[in-house]
Amino acid sequence: MNQQTCACPHCSCSLGANAVERDGRRYCCEACASGHANGQACEQGGCGCAKGASAPHGH
Repeated sequence: MNQQTCACPHCSCSLGANAVERDGRRYCCEACASGHANGQACEQGGCGCAKGASAPHGH
C-alpha cells in the first residue's frame, strides 16, 4: 500500500517533493520526521502539527 499522507500523528499534509523516509515511515518534511525535536514548524504552510507534537501530556 502506498501511503500518501505524512506519518506525523498531528499532520494531515500530503507527501510531496520534500518527503523524508525514516524508520519505514514517510513524512512530508524533515521537521515532521524528527518529531519536531526543536519545535520546528511543518514545512507545509499553515499546518499546526508542530504545536500538537510539542503539547504537554497529562493534566
